[in-house]
Amino acid sequence: MRALTRRPTLRAGAVAPPPAPFLAKLLVSGAGIMSLANSITMPFLAVFLRRELGLDPAAIGLLIGSSVLFSITAGFLGGTLSDVFGRAPVLLAGLLGVVASFIGFFVAEHVLVVFACVAAMALSTSSFAPVGKALLSDLLPEGDRVRWFSYQYLATNVGYAVGPLLGVALGLAGGRAGFLAAAIVYGVYLAVLAVAIRTTRVAPAEASAEGEPQRGMDRFLGSFRAVAGDMRLLCFLAAGLLLEAVHLRVSVLLAQDLDIGFADGTRILAAVMTTNAITVVVFQLSASKLVLKRDPVTAIVIGALLMFAGMAGFAVAGSLWQFVAAMVVFSIGETFIVPSEFAVIDRIAPPDRRGAYFGAQTFTQLGGFVGPFLGGVLLSTWNGAAMFLGVGSLALLSSVAYLTAGRRIPGLMGRERGASGSAA
Repeated sequence: MRALTRRPTLRAGAVAPPPAPFLAKLLVSGAGIMSLANSITMPFLAVFLRRELGLDPAAIGLLIGSSVLFSITAGFLGGTLSDVFGRAPVLLAGLLGVVASFIGFFVAEHVLVVFACVAAMALSTSSFAPVGKALLSDLLPEGDRVRWFSYQYLATNVGYAVGPLLGVALGLAGGRAGFLAAAIVYGVYLAVLAVAIRTTRVAPAEASAEGEPQRGMDRFLGSFRAVAGDMRLLCFLAAGLLLEAVHLRVSVLLAQDLDIGFADGTRILAAVMTTNAITVVVFQLSASKLVLKRDPVTAIVIGALLMFAGMAGFAVAGSLWQFVAAMVVFSIGETFIVPSEFAVIDRIAPPDRRGAYFGAQTFTQLGGFVGPFLGGVLLSTWNGAAMFLGVGSLALLSSVAYLTAGRRIPGLMGRERGASGSAA
């Protein structure tokens, strides 16, 4: 990543920022490795369940859909446990759970085994993600975090862009061998991360915000009360849920509209979703520089406005290139929003509750249900234009909520302390 951007000239007397520790770089590159392994297998899980186990579409939908419930629960639980017992045990346990889940898929011959693997996979991956971000915050100075959140998001999208094509090219898509390959990839990453953690000084979770040591259960309950009682966090979670409703399942909205209104809807959908991945990968580094020049709340508002503009573009699009152009605008908005949301949580989280706060952010994934449900109602009642404009308006509501809350929280609407445009 160092080769992708130019190091700025330091002013006289300025001190160069310390290089990011190896563990931080490993967490970022690991996000790409894990998304690559996931995207080789999980997008084709429905194919595997139909071909190998003979499940009908309703059973497949129930199995895969149930993962959302486990993911939402595990994010907060894993983050809170990392505040109590430290980041390393939760991270390594999460990776071990993913390895076991992939092996379970590889040997599965019964639907109950598949259900157990789906649950274990959702629990493991969703506990790993917020704890990884909390550890990244622990390792980096405040001024570097937005940039590294952006790198992590970029690595994840590169993995997802390459993975499905690689899986098809290697003949792993929809077959058992893909799960075994993913288990091996995760196993290697687990071993490397374990060694890196062992050789890196990671501060353990020791004290409460008041500075007094607490027992594990006391800290767990204290984190729960802190999250439930922090109106700033709850407001941002509600605003984040509205944004997730717009972009988390946008492919579902597009698929329904294109299938109804266009003879070549499948071809348009494939081109549009590829555009999304390419735009995010190409624009993410530039977006992170722009975010560093603004406060995270302003960056989110800009992203929300772009996202609404993209949804409005979908509403009036009548050709392939119009849909592609609208997706470019939509995706640029996405690159502003995702790292900035993490930056907001990072700023308001007490250091000893950082895992719980990042974990609570997974509750915004409920927007993945709200968006498709609202979109389906609008589509069946009116038409595709009403669907895109109605769901897109949630981004405008979210921007109002972010601005309102941001102006009431001292120090939130400003650049990160020590932030610079330098590359890591």
